[in-house]
Amino acid sequence: MLNNSRNLSWVAHGFIIASSLLFFFYAISSPTQNWDILGYAASAISIENADENYVHDYVYQGFKAYATDEEFESLTVGKKDDEILFADANAFNQEIPFYKIRIIFVLLILGLVKLGVNIFLASHIVSAALTCAGLLVFYYAYRRVIHPAFWMIVPFFFQISGILDVSQTVTADSLAFFWTGLICFAFMQAHWRLLFLFLVLSVMMRTDMIVLVALFTGYFILFQPDLRKLAIVSMLASLGVYFVVNSVVGNYGWSTVFYLAFVSNMTATHPVEYSSFGVTIEQYISAVTGNLKLIFYDVPFLLFGITITLQAIIFWLSQNKGGSVWDTLLHIHKTPVLVLSLLSVIYLLLHYLLFPAIWARFFVGQYMIGLLGLLFVVTVLIEKVSISK
Repeated sequence: MLNNSRNLSWVAHGFIIASSLLFFFYAISSPTQNWDILGYAASAISIENADENYVHDYVYQGFKAYATDEEFESLTVGKKDDEILFADANAFNQEIPFYKIRIIFVLLILGLVKLGVNIFLASHIVSAALTCAGLLVFYYAYRRVIHPAFWMIVPFFFQISGILDVSQTVTADSLAFFWTGLICFAFMQAHWRLLFLFLVLSVMMRTDMIVLVALFTGYFILFQPDLRKLAIVSMLASLGVYFVVNSVVGNYGWSTVFYLAFVSNMTATHPVEYSSFGVTIEQYISAVTGNLKLIFYDVPFLLFGITITLQAIIFWLSQNKGGSVWDTLLHIHKTPVLVLSLLSVIYLLLHYLLFPAIWARFFVGQYMIGLLGLLFVVTVLIEKVSISK
């Protein structure tokens, strides 16, 4: 598609690889400790020994030896729920299903532990490595449709979009970012069987990616009739994996997570007890409407909105010369980059309705897709202008 010099492409390639390595070593040398590191460590170690007291002692004693005094106190003192989990082995172990549900992420941590790596360092290595590898995967997915010079912009996007924060903390969102990149790669290259395999497995990376599977299924049903059957089989297989994983790890379900995050404001303990509470319509509406105002203060989300808006405007002007919005939408399905951007917008909307929080770590993959989509339409515009001259 592009007629750029081979040298510039190699420079972009080297720059992305160097940036990924730089981000990795920065994340490992400057980690951020959040409570999730305890949850993932407990999930990993409980696979081999599920004794409540053993898991509790292993995690807290191990973290005390690993972290600074200030870091240890920040996760055990000052907040009532943290203090309860620190003192009560049963309450702490009840938190494990929230984390073990990200089974692939947990198994990667356990794998490093088996190689002799400290479990907390292993957790940071996995999170940092997946995030930085994600940058490479997105590069290989989009490199043929974006001008090589524009790739110099992408690493700086890491900081302002929240992707760098994901690499510094222990979170399965790093795996979701990496896996979203793989899905984009398969879609852009039209490797359909590989794409559907990635979609089926995606719910093992982070269960809410089932929404993304549903969106791709809808796209193929509407616009790719030759692949409808394969898409439907993929969706059904994804649902099967979803229910099996939830059952195996004893996950509490949507209402329990919703209650924890938006009714108790992340302060509830003993989920076995409050898992039976459910969520009322009033509580749901209050969470959805009450958190809307936070959108206007979230820089990564606003940046995503800007990239999507600019994409739409540039594509509308360049492809349709001022045609109707409906004509523009009909043309989008023929352009894989824009399909990914549109699906990302819908994904954010549906995700918010299911879990009304605009936490950047949930959407770093979609934010990257938004930026790359903008760079794509600018590349196309520049090419058209050059040809017209």
